[in-house]
Amino acid sequence: MGCLARYSRFAVLLPIFLTLAAQLPAMLNVHVVEYDEAIFLDVANHIQQNGLPIRSIGAQGVFSFEHTPLYVYLLSFYATRSPTGILLARLMTTAFSLGCVFLVHSIGKRVSGDIAGLISALLLGINPFFALYSFFVRMEIPMVFSMLLGLLLIVKGKHSGSLLGAGIALAAAALFKEFALLFTVVCGMHVLLQFRQSNLAWKAPLLVITPTVIAFLLWGIGCWRLSPSIFISTMHRWMGSAVGIGLGDPRESIGVIQWARQITFDLLDLGLVLGLILVVIGTSIRKMTLLSYTLLGYLILAVGLSFAIRLKELRHLVGILPVAALFIGVSVNWDKLWGRMRSSRLRGIAAVLVTMVILFFASPLRLPLRDVANLKAWFDPLYAWRVFESDHYYNVLRLTGLYLQEHTEPEEVITVVHEATVTAYYANRHYNMLYTAPMESVMQILEQTRYLVWDNTVFLALTEDQIRTVQEYVAQHFGVEQVIQDEHRQVTIYSRRDAQ
Repeated sequence: MGCLARYSRFAVLLPIFLTLAAQLPAMLNVHVVEYDEAIFLDVANHIQQNGLPIRSIGAQGVFSFEHTPLYVYLLSFYATRSPTGILLARLMTTAFSLGCVFLVHSIGKRVSGDIAGLISALLLGINPFFALYSFFVRMEIPMVFSMLLGLLLIVKGKHSGSLLGAGIALAAAALFKEFALLFTVVCGMHVLLQFRQSNLAWKAPLLVITPTVIAFLLWGIGCWRLSPSIFISTMHRWMGSAVGIGLGDPRESIGVIQWARQITFDLLDLGLVLGLILVVIGTSIRKMTLLSYTLLGYLILAVGLSFAIRLKELRHLVGILPVAALFIGVSVNWDKLWGRMRSSRLRGIAAVLVTMVILFFASPLRLPLRDVANLKAWFDPLYAWRVFESDHYYNVLRLTGLYLQEHTEPEEVITVVHEATVTAYYANRHYNMLYTAPMESVMQILEQTRYLVWDNTVFLALTEDQIRTVQEYVAQHFGVEQVIQDEHRQVTIYSRRDAQ
């Protein structure tokens, strides 16, 4: 332990370096924005222009209340439409991810010592799902950063000032994305128990939870004043996501077993799962600290609720990754374990081997059982798709957008069957999107369309017969303007015949 203590001040550099290493392949290979990135960049660009969170849907655009707004307003300070602006937006997410690793290390070290901090930070930094979303233009990683900052202030907190700071940090997390609400509630319960015998007994949870309540009320009032109808529609969509009331989203049909597999293999990954199992088996529940109970309780609640919620999306659970890593780090007596390792060479070798196996399977790396010559086979599948296939899929949409930017007027509203957000972002045009619309809306949009992009035949709300009707209408009223293709895909741009 003496050697580790000597270098403990610099120990966090190792997980930070490995965090960057896990993201480096994406930094080098992914250049085109994907579907959700295009949405947030579009809204941020509108904030730059007029201060309002607007998506470029339809000729006038619509207010974007789909998520709480802090991220897109932050994004508006540094994101531009240039490749440099897109890279900067992604690197800002990377900066938040490094902050997450630093905070996890700080919490683990403060609670259980140097080894706990190091292990917790390593398990988070090299997790493939965490690495995947750490180079996205998305709000999940900034949300996690604010959650962890709030938790650190709670762990350090011995007076009301620290608790209020934690409450403000947790409010920021919820304003980055509303899924931080559950963590805020759990933290409120934690401080209620932590300070139950002090003069802060009831004041502590109020300090932690009240800023989030105020922030949500102000956001709701602001949204209502901008557009009551869209705010009501957003709340209806939130409710529909929870209970599944006919949104027509394929994520509503994910079964229990499939969802359990996704959480195990795609989100947590085998390394974290194996670590959790070993800690739960090897740790006495009765001897766990209050923080360990809180972390375990959040894990159980978040995962359990995800099975009850109809719309299943893994990134909604990204907050459990640092919690799982911290639970492993702070629930083990590492000093005692280190002593046992040093007392026996055999135990030491076994411990090193187990640690290496856990860290390997906690990372994006894989040992392929076949196709060993294929580089993608050596990485986690979701991670590999992002690194090696994302640009192959989206580049033709970028080319399509650039063509439309050059060949249409700035006020033109383009219609896209499927990935409208990407095409329209590069075209810098307002857009209509068909794949989620019912038949009546599809036909109404087509009747007003001059330029139609047919990228994928995907219509979630239509039957096969209705899709054929749409195709027949397009064949009758539109002609091929241009076929855009690269070595991976092709997209057809149609223009209305009577407008030519």
